[in-house]
Order: sequence, then structure tokens, then C-alpha cells
Amino acid sequence: MLLVTFLTTVYVPLRLRGRSQESVRLLHHAIRRFSRWLRHDATLEDLDDLVVAQFLLARSAEVSPNSVARERSGLVALWNLAQARGLVRLRPCVQAELLPEKTPRALTAEELDALVASAAAAQGWIGPVRASSFFLALIGVGFYTGERITAMLTIPRECWRRPWLTVPAVSRKGGRQERIYELPDDVADLLDAASKHEGPHLLWFPSSDTALRKRWKVITRRAGLGDARDVQFHVLRKSTASHLAAAGGDATTYLGHSSDRVTRKSYLDPRITTANKPKIWQMLPHLFPKRA
Repeated sequence: MLLVTFLTTVYVPLRLRGRSQESVRLLHHAIRRFSRWLRHDATLEDLDDLVVAQFLLARSAEVSPNSVARERSGLVALWNLAQARGLVRLRPCVQAELLPEKTPRALTAEELDALVASAAAAQGWIGPVRASSFFLALIGVGFYTGERITAMLTIPRECWRRPWLTVPAVSRKGGRQERIYELPDDVADLLDAASKHEGPHLLWFPSSDTALRKRWKVITRRAGLGDARDVQFHVLRKSTASHLAAAGGDATTYLGHSSDRVTRKSYLDPRITTANKPKIWQMLPHLFPKRA
């Protein structure tokens, strides 16, 4: 059986029913990459430890360790279910990737100011809405709610009743928990301006995801932030967490994480969370006194 057939006819109905389409997309991507490396359409018979390990080794020379880990995770998930249903004999024993742990990057208050100024200078239109209005509203909603970009772009128009913004469960990761936020007046004004269109969603971007990310990179470059992965849309969510934690708030609860460990490991930027605390070097003996 083809792996893509197993995915669509068995795995999705049993494991991903009602889940995010992003999960399905990532599995399709892993199968496509595996098939390209095999030079034929991947089948269940290709799920062999040595074959998959060699594929991952080849991919490690092309993409980041995190990308390799995602592809391994997808293939192993399919493999485990196939083995449980008796379609393959052996369970996978392919070792997981050793991933480097990066310090989370959020935006400082000064960087947020630069991002807002850059968004205000955005040229052109997004549908009938000025690009500047759209991106300023996107930044405001993203920062004050901490919601992911996918959720923000799929909020129905009727979910905005100033000053209350409802993000329905179907728009959010996991698809189970609705959230309601009260937005400050200046962000509410921005959202009112950005929603003057006839599109189906409150923050409506009628072009492709690729086009949206290209325009965002223009904004981050102009703000002096560069355009690397760590300043893409998710940096707004990390900034929410870091500034909230620095102020003594509960970032884990606000973001809906399952544990403090998730928040600390992937969201809290120590430049922000420790800014008003004594520095470690200030608590240690001073070894090098100033010379006359």
C-alpha cells in the first residue's frame, strides 16, 4: 500500500479526525520528501529502520535538525499505526534527532516600537484595506492576545464586538478551547480600520501564505530585525509571554500551555524576563577592581 493512501484512508480517519489541517499537511510533506529520496512513491514496505535512517541522514545535509525531526516524527507516527494494525511486521527503532536547545527570542519594547513604525510605513493595499492598517492590526491583536497567526487569520467577522474579540475553538490549535479577549482602545481602532472589507474573516488576507510572509519580511527588515525564522509571526506570541512574565503575570495560563516547562523552554526571552532583576554577575564577588 502507498504511504499516501495509508495516510488518507487509515491514519487521518483514525488519528486526525477533526484536527488541524496543518498536521495533515506536514505528513503529506514528509511522505513527498521520502518518496523523492527513494525515487518512487513510498509504500509501507519502505518502512525499514535502515532505509528511513539513511533518508534522515541525507535530509540532515539539506535542512535544519528541526525539519528532520518533524519528518522523522511523521513517518514514525504512520509506521506505528501500520504496525499496530498488522500491516507491517516490525515497530520503528529509528533514533530521534538530537536537537539543539535555542534561547527563545522575543521582541524588546524598543524592537516592538520599531516593528510598529515599520508596519505604519507599509505601502499598498490588501484588498480594500491599506497594508499599514492590516499589519498594525495584526501586530496589535497578536501581541495583546498571544494568538498564533493561523488563529488570527481565521477569526470570523462576527467574533468582533468592540472591545471584545472572540477566537473560536475551531480557529485555535487543538480546536477545543474558545478564548475571549478585551482589547485596548488603540488596538480596537486598528482592528475596526482593518476589518472594513467584505471578506469572510476579520483580518482578511486574500493572497497566499507565501505572499503574506514576504510582506512581513519587508516589515521586519525595515525595522532592523532582519528576516530570519526567529522574527516571523510567532515572535509576537513569544513577546506576549516574555513581557507578561516580566511583569509578574502567568504566561503559561494566558497562552494555554500544558506546563510551565513549555513556556520557559520555548517562549521566555531572558533579556526581557530578567531585565529588572539583579544580574548574576552582580551577586558574585567582584574580581577585577577598577585601576587608578
